[in-house]
Amino acid sequence: MNKHAKLEKILNCNRHAIVYNGKRYFIDQNAQPEKTAGEGLKGRIQNRLKYHGKLYAALRRIVKPGLANPRSNQRCKSLLAEFDERAIILNIGSGPDIYMGRSDIINIDIFDFDEVDLVADAADIPLNSGSADLIINRTMLEHVPEPKIILNEMHRLLKKNGWIICYLPFMVPFHAAPDDYHRWTISGIKALFKDFDELEVLIGCGPTSAFLWFFQEWISILFSFGSKTIHDVLLLSMMTLTFPFKFLDLYMVHLPYAENLSSLFCAIAKK
Repeated sequence: MNKHAKLEKILNCNRHAIVYNGKRYFIDQNAQPEKTAGEGLKGRIQNRLKYHGKLYAALRRIVKPGLANPRSNQRCKSLLAEFDERAIILNIGSGPDIYMGRSDIINIDIFDFDEVDLVADAADIPLNSGSADLIINRTMLEHVPEPKIILNEMHRLLKKNGWIICYLPFMVPFHAAPDDYHRWTISGIKALFKDFDELEVLIGCGPTSAFLWFFQEWISILFSFGSKTIHDVLLLSMMTLTFPFKFLDLYMVHLPYAENLSSLFCAIAKK
């Protein structure tokens, strides 16, 4: 069953949609992918690169300060492998992303990137309750004012015994996309996911990833002399020059107390 057929099967028929470029729109706002990464030079460059999803994903993997923890990465791959192409898998707040190369995943976002299949607000997704076998949500909840509302909506969409893979930041600087509101400790994640029957929290990106991102920002702020453009040029330069240091996390994620300063957590929960 292709993605179009899957969507037809689970769409709420009572909801009105506007069809544009072969996609259904369920939001009133401008859905064109503009200003999706904040203001300034860095935001404009990042926004432009998002029009080229594969290139953006490749560059981001290389120069971003965060290095995925192999253990959590493998756990997510193993869970994803349990669902074949017949399963209903949603990537909510997907952006221009193809998660782990799985082109059968239905991408949902408020912006109409080429890779997005359904344009909708994550707080009000026009799909039937109990539709999804697995939901993916990657570093999106920090960008919404009321993350619990989004999580409740994902809980509604999941089938009984359905799973969610959710990435949440802990130690990271401010990053607008287009805004930024929240951070979570492990205790905070447990409270956030209290309505799920099972929860596993793993380090997503370790302490070096956190330190490197803060260091890059620190240098950029110190030597920008109050100029947003200079700050962004310095930050992009620092990202390019210092990204190899993140590979220290291949060692540090195994150390005791690494979670005390980890950049990102990966929550895997079952309804």
